[in-house]
Amino acid sequence: MLKKIKEFFFIFKTINKINQIKPKFLFYSESKSYLKFGYLIIEYLAKKFPGEVYYVSSDAEDKINNLDVINVHISSGFLLQYFFTSVSVENLFMTLTDLNNSIIKKNKFVKNYIYYFHGAVSTTKIYTSAAFDNYDTILCNGDYQIREIQQRESIENLKKKRLIKTGFFYFDYLTRKIDKINSDNNEILVAPSWNKDKKNFINEDFEKIIEKLLDDGHKVRFRPHPETIKRSKKLMSFYKKKFHGDNFIFDDFAGNFEVLTKAKCLITDNSGISIEYMLIFKRPAIYYGEFDKIHNEKFDMYKNLNTIDDLVKNKFGYKIYTDQINNINYVINKSILEFKKNEIDKFLNENFYNYGKTVKFFDDNFSKIFN
Repeated sequence: MLKKIKEFFFIFKTINKINQIKPKFLFYSESKSYLKFGYLIIEYLAKKFPGEVYYVSSDAEDKINNLDVINVHISSGFLLQYFFTSVSVENLFMTLTDLNNSIIKKNKFVKNYIYYFHGAVSTTKIYTSAAFDNYDTILCNGDYQIREIQQRESIENLKKKRLIKTGFFYFDYLTRKIDKINSDNNEILVAPSWNKDKKNFINEDFEKIIEKLLDDGHKVRFRPHPETIKRSKKLMSFYKKKFHGDNFIFDDFAGNFEVLTKAKCLITDNSGISIEYMLIFKRPAIYYGEFDKIHNEKFDMYKNLNTIDDLVKNKFGYKIYTDQINNINYVINKSILEFKKNEIDKFLNENFYNYGKTVKFFDDNFSKIFN
């Protein structure tokens, strides 16, 4: 109780300080796993406007110490809600969807609510129908997102948002880091997605796949989705005990970069990291089954839509089904040998804005983005 009281007074003082300064930019991150998606934006703004960038996180370990930003930790719940209904700032950046329909509500003291994506996926499938409706500005990855958002605005007669053709900053963040690495990639990364209706392979043939991979002599890294870790603790504990030894690593959501770097092949059902893995690391992903992750209750409104998720999966991915598990080693070797690495750069430039140049575009169009 005393800890909460102290935190409340800290937040109260922080709000007063922010409201006196009225800084130009404030970022909110749910946890340290989200920092990487906006890092290049924060880095750019911190250099251009030193002392004008606040970084607020609900993760006590999530801090930026190498840039001129002001770090603030606020735990989730009432205190977070209180902070965001009281703070006054020009531009508030978030990767949190469902603004105004979740714990964070819009307030009249924020001039511009800005959304930037934490995945290269379609806006129509894994998000709720109203996920982006209450943002003022959205930094879009490619034409596909602008088409989808504008279609929803038209059908639902919504206020039009400012849709900026920035590209996906995280792709450039990864590319910058990849140029500096020199590590072995000898693991098979098994990364099931999380699905609220439990339609994913962690609830089906997961054990058979892990057992077969280990029997074939592969080094396996299992990285469950953070929501699975949070919601299925007994199941995760069971797998930790069942699979052990030098060739099995249970990875409780370390940073994506380190995990992907070590993998020569990814096995998933529908995880969004398969897109960045194939397109940026230029290594193959194998999709188990025919699972389709749709959280949008109005997905049927998007008729004849070929999402970017399906486009990447069908062009670059490989598939495996229950009756093929015994031949999984063959599928892995085939995917590595036949992977269409030479077609990736063309695909990136055709489907994503400013690949390799997102920060330059941001700089060149700064006045337009911030009106």
